[in-house]
Amino acid sequence: MTKFTRVRDFPLLESALFVLMSYSTFLMAEAAELTGVVAVLFCGICQAHYTYNNLSDDSRMRTKQMFELLNFLAENFIFSYIGVSMFTFPKHHFDPLFILAGFTCAAIGRATNIYPLSFLLNLGRKPKIPANFQHMLFFAGLRGAMSFALAIRNTVSEARQTMLTTTSLIVIITVIIQGGATMNLLRWFQIPIGIDEETEALSNQGVRSGNSTPRGHEWPDVTGPEPPRPNEKAFLARVWGSFDTHYMKPLLTHSRPTLLETLPVCCNPLARLLTTTEQMTQEGQSRVTRDSDSDLCIEENDYVQNEHRQTNVHRLDTLRGEVAAVDTRVHLIGLSGKNI
Repeated sequence: MTKFTRVRDFPLLESALFVLMSYSTFLMAEAAELTGVVAVLFCGICQAHYTYNNLSDDSRMRTKQMFELLNFLAENFIFSYIGVSMFTFPKHHFDPLFILAGFTCAAIGRATNIYPLSFLLNLGRKPKIPANFQHMLFFAGLRGAMSFALAIRNTVSEARQTMLTTTSLIVIITVIIQGGATMNLLRWFQIPIGIDEETEALSNQGVRSGNSTPRGHEWPDVTGPEPPRPNEKAFLARVWGSFDTHYMKPLLTHSRPTLLETLPVCCNPLARLLTTTEQMTQEGQSRVTRDSDSDLCIEENDYVQNEHRQTNVHRLDTLRGEVAAVDTRVHLIGLSGKNI
């Protein structure tokens, strides 16, 4: 709808449709007797990655700020409600053995997700995910609003009441104990705290320290282009990124390249039908868009550009220091023949 219509000419209507279409996924899932919460979750992921790029500038700002406010209010409400429900909800059923089994299974499930997947990712990834990061990811397995919302949906039977009680205890204990111990554990694992994501990513790429000065034969051209860097994403991430760039984004957004350029020639009639005039009239990659879900992500191009920029600044500073250290005294002879 946001791609093939002119709804972007009416930003207020566009924002309203964006919210209502999100809520419609919850209603459809509930009507089909499925989980509406999970449906909204995946709807949000897709909207942040695709639909957000089709919105007008006014709608982007409006929807982003509105959802940030709703997220803040809902997060505070749900955690307050979890704490209050432990003392006011009349249908709690405590089963110590089931509660202990719930904690054990949650820990085992978290471990079987973190360590094997990190091992598989490290097979084709540079830099590797270090062991201390894996331990921190395992410890950070907090349970929260999603599990509680699913558990409180139905408390008719005794078994479901036991499930709600166990879930509430797991949420409260993990948030208080694991969340409260996060800073101490970060220091214990020697994971840097308070470092900007971009700076940390550049340091992982091996940016030269500001205190080191290259030798004469190591000086490349200050303004020259950097050599191409190998793709350091995992194999599956590269495959999905390529498919997303060549097929999904051209289909669902106005991004380039278009489907006319990526699909086989035999599919040109269908590709032309799914390609808008705005896509056709763009000049190359002049329209640069950032997905709302990539605001905190550092793309590979950002690594290269930031490294190039910081390296050039370092080289220029070093050149200035060397020029400042040159002896600039001049020997002159005055009219009387004496040195000045």
